[in-house]
Amino acid sequence: MPATPPKATYRIQVRPGFGLDATAEIVDYLDDLGVSHLYSAPLLAATPGSAHGYDVVDHRTVNPELGGEAARQRLLRALRGRRLGLVVDIVPNHAGVTVPPANPAWWDVLRRGRDSTYADWFDIDWDRGRLLLPVLADDPAALDDLKLVDGELRYHEHRFPVADGTGDGDARAVHDRQHYELVSWRRGDAELTYRRFFAIAGLAGLRVEDPAVFAATHELVLRWAADGEVDGIRVDHPDGLRDPAGYLARLREAAPDAWLVVEKILEYGEELPDWPVDGTTGYDALAAVNGLFVDTDAEGDFTVLDTRLTGQRTSWEDLTHTTKLAAATQLLAAELTRLAALAPEVPTEQARAALAELAAAFPVYR
Repeated sequence: MPATPPKATYRIQVRPGFGLDATAEIVDYLDDLGVSHLYSAPLLAATPGSAHGYDVVDHRTVNPELGGEAARQRLLRALRGRRLGLVVDIVPNHAGVTVPPANPAWWDVLRRGRDSTYADWFDIDWDRGRLLLPVLADDPAALDDLKLVDGELRYHEHRFPVADGTGDGDARAVHDRQHYELVSWRRGDAELTYRRFFAIAGLAGLRVEDPAVFAATHELVLRWAADGEVDGIRVDHPDGLRDPAGYLARLREAAPDAWLVVEKILEYGEELPDWPVDGTTGYDALAAVNGLFVDTDAEGDFTVLDTRLTGQRTSWEDLTHTTKLAAATQLLAAELTRLAALAPEVPTEQARAALAELAAAFPVYR
């Protein structure tokens, strides 16, 4: 456990246009406010132009659009000068793949397929054939816009690698020989062959349950923690992980002195699992505080308004069940099909229906 947990943090959304040097310039102000720690958005290299940093593309380096390593060092000096600590946000569940050339691991997977050194980094269903990339316009003739330029396939602003020995012929012929297949963006929700973050095809799931993937994607942040340059770590979206408890146990072992908190959504009355963390980022507390601003006597009026607007009367239980079922069967149709395949003894449609109903009836967020 950390020797001195934060007494108050101040969140800074570092981004292109307000990077690490700009953040260093307001450290005196943060100190005057009385906070003990700066809490920063993710610092690792993200998709070019990313305004949030949760689409990490390279875990080996500080985001150059934030000022890079030199700017990080300047920020650390400013914080130390005011005796302020630093809490950093990390994103273990997924990586940004919207711009393939920006992500070396993803680019190599697209180029080499199953033979890539990084093939095991991503949760890809290789048994279903080529890796589907839903980037094309919803037009049967979309591939007519594909071009072969400088040894790469180009679709408008999108760039894709070409496997060794497959670059002869026109663009369509070259495309047909790749480890990936470019398809309509509309096919992503139902047919995607890799795990993603919710329904965002541009964020591919990472297999951090694999010790080698964990080590490679956490080496830099853990080095900062070991060197005393990071006091706390905020873990993004642990519910997306295959084994949250196992992941957090490994993270705690690797950073025993860090203040460790998780972005865990808890329903009213739900307790945090027995994880080796110092707490949550406070959604549960914030929900309770926000309840002070809700007048429960207005429930009847809002029910009447909702009925008039939608043309039907429903209960909260029916509403949440219906919307969860829609998310499972529509937004997450590809994931539902993949889960159903894990029960081959059950007919696919029956397995899909049962799993969707289970998800819709689940009493807590997962």
